[in-house]
Amino acid sequence: LESILEESLHDQASEGAKLSLVDLLCIGIGSTIGSGVFVLTGKALPEAGPAAVVAWMAAGLISLLSSMSYMELSSRLPTKGSCYVFSYHGLGELAGVVGAVCLTMEYGISGAGVARNWSAKLSNAIGYHPVLCHNFKPFGQGCDEDHDYYYDPIAAVMTLLCTWVVARGLNMGKIVINAFTFAKIILVAFMIVAGLACWTGNQFDNFAPRGAPGVIDATSLLFFGFIGFDEVCCMASKADNPSKTMPRALAGTLIGAALFSGLAQFSLAAMVPYTVGMQSIGFEEAFANKGLFWARWLVSVGELVLLPLVVLLSVLPQPEVTAAMSEDGLIPSIFRRKNREGTYVQGTWLCGGILTLVAFAVPFAVLWDVISLGVLMSFNLTNAALINMRYGNGGALRKPWVDALVWFLMITLSIAGFTFNQGILTPLLEEKAVKRLSMVLVALGAAKPRIPHITTLECPASGCNPCVARIFYPQTWAAKLPANGSL
Repeated sequence: LESILEESLHDQASEGAKLSLVDLLCIGIGSTIGSGVFVLTGKALPEAGPAAVVAWMAAGLISLLSSMSYMELSSRLPTKGSCYVFSYHGLGELAGVVGAVCLTMEYGISGAGVARNWSAKLSNAIGYHPVLCHNFKPFGQGCDEDHDYYYDPIAAVMTLLCTWVVARGLNMGKIVINAFTFAKIILVAFMIVAGLACWTGNQFDNFAPRGAPGVIDATSLLFFGFIGFDEVCCMASKADNPSKTMPRALAGTLIGAALFSGLAQFSLAAMVPYTVGMQSIGFEEAFANKGLFWARWLVSVGELVLLPLVVLLSVLPQPEVTAAMSEDGLIPSIFRRKNREGTYVQGTWLCGGILTLVAFAVPFAVLWDVISLGVLMSFNLTNAALINMRYGNGGALRKPWVDALVWFLMITLSIAGFTFNQGILTPLLEEKAVKRLSMVLVALGAAKPRIPHITTLECPASGCNPCVARIFYPQTWAAKLPANGSL
């Protein structure tokens, strides 16, 4: 703990630009508001109808439970690395390495996937696909957008450009990020207002057409619309007074994401009345159906212009994670070398080069669910690390039996969350018999020890949140992921 706090003080005393609360909010909101508004709102509408707004609030509450662990740990350990540092300090080196892999999947790898998605959108807009299929056949014969088994030079160029912006330093990076984030907020606000202006009918007459099953299915889908809120923790070494700023930035990110996404969902539901058997529909198609082709064009162009922000924000924290690993001696020292402005230039280019190759060659038709599981695993590691640290095992294994109990808790809670979904919740909603074994496993996982009082920033309801809700609920939604995409 002393070395981490000393490192934090050294980072605060170093030269270079610092991130204010507004800068961190732009990073967090810019990361979370994207696919949730542009894609997931349209997918949630057929599942829950207008009640998808409730599903957004429920998904936000679940994310808030996990964010409380990040708030407390970012106050205790105000340094770069996020889940990696939390896991290393609270659970040991192996857990730290697993946490770093999960962060790489959540940020770097997913950013490369977003670059490929942006490339596909650009190709559709210009009517030409400058890609090469893996089997060297023309686009449409050997590959397509649904199965992106092709080499994508446009995605590679976009990833490389974002790497260059990050390598230029924080002064340039935060100007670009803040400008793009404010532009994205303006676009989303326009979508909300324009959608409400096209309100037809009374959506409250059939507010939840599929009842509770539809709301739960939509919640499991929308939970991943909040992925990225923890990115601000990776930038703690670049923040002003991180012990106070990071918890506020995390809370503000989640509140902002829930507010904008929920209002966008309400606006889309007001514009597109629910019908039985309806398919997924986005704002672009909805505006076109209303005859507002100029609005459709504005949304399409706006999304195309602003989507690279997500790629930039995915590349931004990756050098911070590798620098933290390098300082712990897990990877070569080149990753922790800074220039005068405090930028990890060499580490940034090494990480960016690898991500550029991934964006160029690796298809993401199957890997998205694996990335989602990686995110959930990082949540579980962070929550488990907090429990272990509260019992006094932070930084050293002082109570081996407590450490073993925490690992046992994490495993049993994960099993309990999965079996609760598959063996109790799903059968109840489908009016089938509940499996008795699932009830036993859930009861075993729900048993929790007493959490001692601590003197630093402590999350509300600490007696149950760390042990049950923060691990149990995310694992419940993990059970909704397709098995063939997760293995």
